[in-house]
Amino acid sequence: MNAKKIIPLLLLSGAISFGAISCKSGLSDDDLESKIENALTGHSTVDVEVEKGVVTLSGTVTSQEELTNLENVVKTAGAKDLKSVVNNLIVNPPVGNTTAPIIVNSVDEALNVGIKDAIKDFPTVTAVATDGVIKASGTLEQAHVQHLKMVLDKLNPKRVDLSGLTIK
Repeated sequence: MNAKKIIPLLLLSGAISFGAISCKSGLSDDDLESKIENALTGHSTVDVEVEKGVVTLSGTVTSQEELTNLENVVKTAGAKDLKSVVNNLIVNPPVGNTTAPIIVNSVDEALNVGIKDAIKDFPTVTAVATDGVIKASGTLEQAHVQHLKMVLDKLNPKRVDLSGLTIK
């Protein structure tokens, strides 16, 4: 090849290289973080941090499905600008099962049978059910009060009355 053909060829390849480099969007970490936060609008329990193109998600979600969906939203929003996603989200289901109603056990006979088993580990406590309410009396160390309450609550009475207990 002669010089007349090489010079235009070099200029053309330089222009193509420069054009390819300038086409890359290369969002800054701050811009990428803003873009992802906008895509996650409505998820106030999720925090987003971006460092060198690596997106880190932290916070809580209510289900595994929500966790997976949010990660996919991040990957879609950051598409060509993110390097990877570090998912530190924690699944924290809502308190109480809103789909299953709590059935209150107001049958005193059934409650009294359950009470005998429930308080077997608390020899200084007596309890009886009247009109669906469990009333406990006796003495108990402070460290065991919460455990007793939980055990009696599992019987699903209308309520548990511990006012008759003497706490040591």
